[in-house]
Amino acid sequence: MGLLSAGSVLAQPAPATNSSEAKATSENKTAAEGSPGPASSPPPATADNVTVYRSWARVEYLLWWMKEAPLPVPVVTAGDPRVGFDPNFVHTVNTAGALGQRGTQVLFGQHSINEPPYSGVRLELGGWFDDEELFGADGNGFILERRSKRFAVASNAAGNPALYFPIFSTLAGAERGIPIADPLRAFSGDAGVNSTLQLWGAEVNGMVNLFRNACLEFTGLAGFRYADLRENLQIYDTTTDLLFGNVANLNDSFTTKNQFYGGQLGSRLGVQLEHLFLDVTGKLAVGTTHQVVEVQGSITQAGPNPLVPPGLGTFPGGLFAQPSNIGRRTRDRFTVLPSLELRLSYEVAQRTRLFAGYEILSWNQVVRPGNQINHAVNLTQNAVLDPNGRGVLVGPAQPAPLFQRSDFWAQGINLGLEYRY
Repeated sequence: MGLLSAGSVLAQPAPATNSSEAKATSENKTAAEGSPGPASSPPPATADNVTVYRSWARVEYLLWWMKEAPLPVPVVTAGDPRVGFDPNFVHTVNTAGALGQRGTQVLFGQHSINEPPYSGVRLELGGWFDDEELFGADGNGFILERRSKRFAVASNAAGNPALYFPIFSTLAGAERGIPIADPLRAFSGDAGVNSTLQLWGAEVNGMVNLFRNACLEFTGLAGFRYADLRENLQIYDTTTDLLFGNVANLNDSFTTKNQFYGGQLGSRLGVQLEHLFLDVTGKLAVGTTHQVVEVQGSITQAGPNPLVPPGLGTFPGGLFAQPSNIGRRTRDRFTVLPSLELRLSYEVAQRTRLFAGYEILSWNQVVRPGNQINHAVNLTQNAVLDPNGRGVLVGPAQPAPLFQRSDFWAQGINLGLEYRY
């Protein structure tokens, strides 16, 4: 009993000498027992009294412009129907509307097609693996809307104004015009061209910090990049034979696809001034572009009087797309894809930044639809347009398939929101 009493007395804390000591003793006891104090949950890790967030997510709106779509050949002309016309024999040499003839005017083609601005969106996720923020990774993907640009022209019911498809006839060895509408040759009609484009891509990069101080940061990048450019150029017309009442619908389609796969290296320089941040990022991707060119064409004849060979129905070959170049062809090409991005951000809250930027990327040696159109045409292989009325190839197999390439670029402004956590 005596030992227990003595132990109880020794275990009692000594009385505090003043209120300050009592408060300190109480706080120490609370800390020792692990009881929650009056403060809330601890803040994120800090360095030099600045809150550090190791990860981020970005969403941004893109407004980009593309390089003009090449179309080096003339596609639709207006012309003088009296050129090459013999009133005693209507189906004479079709030189009206041909290049170099009196009154011929190119309405569409021989120049690039201006591309409208494209809207899009990009999402990005990134972060550092370690507390020192030496090693990390980020990835992003973007997509631009699929947009179309259209050209259309039409005659009245009598065939005015006179409209033509200009070709170089390999059979005649000279320029010719194929009537779309011609009041003297008794045709009325309309024609159009529809051009579409879509661009998207994605990338993932490892990051290593190479230098950092209070206001500057320099980071190296290495990773993989994918880009995808798809385009289509469609040429179509509807021509009515005013003598027999038959209607012919012509359709040519030139489709191209470019898919880039490659590794990339780059760097990012960041500058911080209080709540303002400037990032400059340059990258160079090197790899292979898988290229596809697909050509399709047909003519459909309908009407009450199937007198014109080969009669009514749908037949292979339009105008610039004939059996000699119709089909799907692929190639793989070594290409490079450099890009540069400038981004200015403002920290509106502890975790949130608003930013605006400018970006440009280029891509060498891509296939585009307008470059695949061959102006030289041998109409003997076309069952509807063959001047001999047989649809059997005589002479050179033209148009021959083309696989011509040109450079491409895209540039624009980016507006977005970044959240760090």
